[in-house]
Amino acid sequence: MPGIFFLALAGSASGDGTSLALGGELLAEGQWAAARAEGLRALAEAEHPADAARARLLAARASRGLGGDDAGARAEFEALWRDDAAPPDIRSAAAWEAGRAALDARDRDEAFSALQFAFLNAREPPLFWRSGCSLYFLLKRDKPRRRAEPALWQALLSCRDAWPSAVWLECRPGGRRGASWASLPGRGIVTFYRTAIGPAIGSRCDLEPSCSEYFLQASRAHGLLGIPIMADRFVREPSVVSAKEKPVVMPSGRIRYADPLSDHDVWMEGKP
Repeated sequence: MPGIFFLALAGSASGDGTSLALGGELLAEGQWAAARAEGLRALAEAEHPADAARARLLAARASRGLGGDDAGARAEFEALWRDDAAPPDIRSAAAWEAGRAALDARDRDEAFSALQFAFLNAREPPLFWRSGCSLYFLLKRDKPRRRAEPALWQALLSCRDAWPSAVWLECRPGGRRGASWASLPGRGIVTFYRTAIGPAIGSRCDLEPSCSEYFLQASRAHGLLGIPIMADRFVREPSVVSAKEKPVVMPSGRIRYADPLSDHDVWMEGKP
């Protein structure tokens, strides 16, 4: 669910936060280059330290999405979460990103420190779920550390049943990278849409996550079955919008309606 954390963070920015709000929506759509440009613009225009920290987080997330300098993005995430002057919500979100990057680099010590900070300080449920689930998998594979942190391990066991299936899939080791060949058609369609069509027509989806992000999640999680799952969403979209349940107010003021993949594929995946 790329960008959903940042959308909430951008909404609390001081001033009008126009570049931050737009950048958050672009991030949610997977338009990494445009999101990074808005993040750098917001950083240049920032009048308050909190806005500058949010802009740095947005730009670093977009850079990581572009698949460019992972080391640079990781260094920025680490600097943000260790910055005592940064807002707590920014530090927590940056700690989650730093922890994920450290896991990819197989740096378990850094991953543990960052994910523990995110889990203990997260205010938004999605960040709380993801940091907790990643921490759960890390400790599950590290028996000595698990024994050294009995209270933390018990807290993770107590709240694990609340984590949506999409979070389990995302945070499971190997779940973010190395997607199967069966996901290639869906990922190819989404990439084409985001690079050739989306920038021309703008954001039109009334659901959260957007249809392109929903299709990407479904393809990564279920391979070729992502195509019928996406077709089902297209059929449901008018009724979901007309029902006006689960409204999500975007930082720009636009209203979308929550329709996560986890609400429709629970029967397909069990939890570990």
